[in-house]
Amino acid sequence: MDIVNYLQQMFDLASEGELQGIWFWASCYMLVVCLYSMFFQIQTRFWASTVGTIHSLGLKEFGSSNELSEQQYRGNALYSYRVNSQAYEGTRISPWVFVTNYNAKGILRKQLSGIKMPTKDTVVVYYNPNKPKKSFLIKANRFGIVITFIVAVAPFVSYVGRFHV
Repeated sequence: MDIVNYLQQMFDLASEGELQGIWFWASCYMLVVCLYSMFFQIQTRFWASTVGTIHSLGLKEFGSSNELSEQQYRGNALYSYRVNSQAYEGTRISPWVFVTNYNAKGILRKQLSGIKMPTKDTVVVYYNPNKPKKSFLIKANRFGIVITFIVAVAPFVSYVGRFHV
């Protein structure tokens, strides 16, 4: 069966609500999104760095809920830095964006603990040398890149195992 016919068959199955078609297209989506993310994460490993000033750093409530255990949080930062005498402000902490609930705030605190702060008022800022306004306080590490790759291919591996073995 050629690829075009297979894709058409998976499209038809997904249109009919069949598990195989839905699983196939969800796997395609995960592959594309995660490989793009992985490519971006690898790029950030080569970004330049400078020391900037930290204005705020902590956790911020995301959305609203009456139940404390359902309240969501994300990291929150504001920092400024200079590249070639040009001033910039940044808010991004990491290429990995985490949103979690009250009970798992420790994950966000762990992420924030990875920020390099030479003094209590300064922070190491990683920025894109081609677009210095794009910055992070934590650059991607190998472990995160490997996890992204696993998340990219795992749905296809499970798809093949379920429908083609």
